[in-house]
Amino acid sequence: MVNAKIKDSINTNDYKELNMLTPPVSYSVICTDYLLNEVIPQFQIEQAEHCEFWCQGLNDSYKVSTSTDTFLLRIYRHGWRDLPAINFEVEALLHLKNNGVDVAYPIATKKGDYIINIEAPEGIRYVILTRYAKGQELSLSEEGSAESYAQHMAQIHSLSETFKAPPERFKLDVEHLLTEPIQRIKPFLADRLEDCEFIESCSKNLQLVLQGMLDDSTDFGFCHGDMHGGNAHLDGSQLISFDYDCCGFGLRVYDLAIFKWALKLHKKDDSIWQRFLESYQQHRPLSPQDLQQIDHLVCIRHIWLIGLHIDIAVAKGWLSEKYFDQQIDFLKTQIDEIKNNES
Repeated sequence: MVNAKIKDSINTNDYKELNMLTPPVSYSVICTDYLLNEVIPQFQIEQAEHCEFWCQGLNDSYKVSTSTDTFLLRIYRHGWRDLPAINFEVEALLHLKNNGVDVAYPIATKKGDYIINIEAPEGIRYVILTRYAKGQELSLSEEGSAESYAQHMAQIHSLSETFKAPPERFKLDVEHLLTEPIQRIKPFLADRLEDCEFIESCSKNLQLVLQGMLDDSTDFGFCHGDMHGGNAHLDGSQLISFDYDCCGFGLRVYDLAIFKWALKLHKKDDSIWQRFLESYQQHRPLSPQDLQQIDHLVCIRHIWLIGLHIDIAVAKGWLSEKYFDQQIDFLKTQIDEIKNNES
């Protein structure tokens, strides 16, 4: 606040200029009234009665309610996904829906397309509206839950075999899963030379493993990219998956490795993984080569996640020395387990 005596001594116009700074914005939260009045009416749904900020993840999600139905509005972070990448996700969801997979599919606009753009303070942000996945997240310790999740994942993999899409979307390859994340991680470990050398060495070894798998595996295709035990709700007997923001073409066994990674991260009982793996293979058997490399893919997933956290830290604010201690320790534990199993 400007001191009153100083204020009196300043010309009024000068004072206005003094208070007209306009700093750039890296992340904003869009007002629900604006969405309710200007954005949501552009989609093919009945009049929305309520809109509330629901979840801040990689993107911002808003729960939208009409008198008879519920939807989820996603606003992508500025610069996170370009239009072709989002269009890939939309087309994948429509393909899965049309082939009988229960997914939170996108709703068309009144113009017949699916994506709206809005001019946020930080720049253009893209918007889609999907069905809301009713029900609750699975409790994986409950009998049958891991099996249901595995069956749903196998269904996604099987029924996406015929999915064809433009090539603009990133692939779940060495560059996306390791090279790019490491480039984001290294500056944050500049004062932790031992950890920096460890994760660089680890990444180089994993790059060789992943590239070898990509060269040799016959099970390459559409992947959800983030099936960590969540991103699906159970409504009665119906399992509905959602949040395909990380989807792409890659090794399908990578989806399974993500599930195992989450179980290890949260120290879940190994029997859950065994039930999941057995159930998946009843529908889609895996090659011995792919099975052998799952633990390497667990490490790859973790490096990717650290890079992701750094990328979205502006909206989360969770980076700290403790954070990096925990992530590096987890990775070291997984590498030690691989070495012990190989010896």
